[in-house]
Amino acid sequence: MVRGQFAELLFVQRVSFMQTLLHVLSVHHISKIRLLPYIFPLLKLLTRVHKMTVYGISYHTLTPDGKPTLASGVVYVPCKGKPKGVIEVSPLTRSKIDCGTRDIMSPEVFPSMLGYVCIIPDLIGCGVSEHLPIAYLQHENVAIVASDMRQATEQFLLKEINLKLPRVSILFGYSLGASGIWALARHYQLHPELDVHVSHIFAGGGAYYPEVVVRAFHKSRYSDYAIMPNIVYSMNYYDQLNLDFTQMFRGPLLKHYQEWCQGKIPIPELTEMLGTRLERYINFDFFSNDNENYLRMMKAVAQKTIPEDWVPRAKVHLFHSRRDTYVPIASFWALYGRLQKCNASVSYHLVDYDHVPAAVPFEIEFIIFLMNR
Repeated sequence: MVRGQFAELLFVQRVSFMQTLLHVLSVHHISKIRLLPYIFPLLKLLTRVHKMTVYGISYHTLTPDGKPTLASGVVYVPCKGKPKGVIEVSPLTRSKIDCGTRDIMSPEVFPSMLGYVCIIPDLIGCGVSEHLPIAYLQHENVAIVASDMRQATEQFLLKEINLKLPRVSILFGYSLGASGIWALARHYQLHPELDVHVSHIFAGGGAYYPEVVVRAFHKSRYSDYAIMPNIVYSMNYYDQLNLDFTQMFRGPLLKHYQEWCQGKIPIPELTEMLGTRLERYINFDFFSNDNENYLRMMKAVAQKTIPEDWVPRAKVHLFHSRRDTYVPIASFWALYGRLQKCNASVSYHLVDYDHVPAAVPFEIEFIIFLMNR
């Protein structure tokens, strides 16, 4: 096996702007009223959008524990004209059933409709690797998988349509994808042999410091998004933690975690089943420095922090919500403070929506940036 080697074309489809917009509004329960403040940039976008050809591909890469595997992802290419550049997206995957190769009309596609090639890998545990647990917060692996997909995409597009990709990428990610894209930016900068140069990094609502997020949840004991059990289940598998879940989980989750935490259930549906008060399914007696299971878990969580051994050369655009109940704003402030200290080129935008609605202005801001280039 050669990492980054293209394996197979999985499918070819076409998508349009209106088709994708209606799908996203429906699936993600976004009210049309929510879009009213952005009607002018959306109308401007509508006059400039390109229909896209979507290729699902598979390629060779590694699992978080270093084992060779096939992974998959989607590549969006404008149907007409020469692409303006490359946008690499780290996915905001919530479950196995809504990854890129399962749902090609994802919210992250809209910016690329301005004439860019867009590359969106599935996380390990989704698509062709869905027999594995989803690799939540496995940031080093997310970066490897994404960079391997770029290499496979280069091979595929050159052979399929004689398109040579530029060596410059714009990186974009929201929520789970924000920390993923931050890890990818570091990966490219620390591996010049890959010859990929990042010009801009757009990251919104990300858990860049997972330990900060876990401690914030421990304090609030509230979450509108019941993804924590899935993340812990995933880490237990890939980091070989051997956690005793009878100490951590409670209620129906304790009885069904082997079924519910595999990533086969959409997180909004799991949240309806478990509720928003963490005490209903998490035993907070577990969070004790006298508990070896807890100390082992928190050591692994701390190791998921993306290392600070680099200063981004690209312009960094951060985005977060003051009212975010999915990813506490403490994670944003930790990253912003670090970037200020190392004199990185960084700007930020804060809004007052909750996590999901905040994705709309973040993406609109990115679209406006692309339209003004």
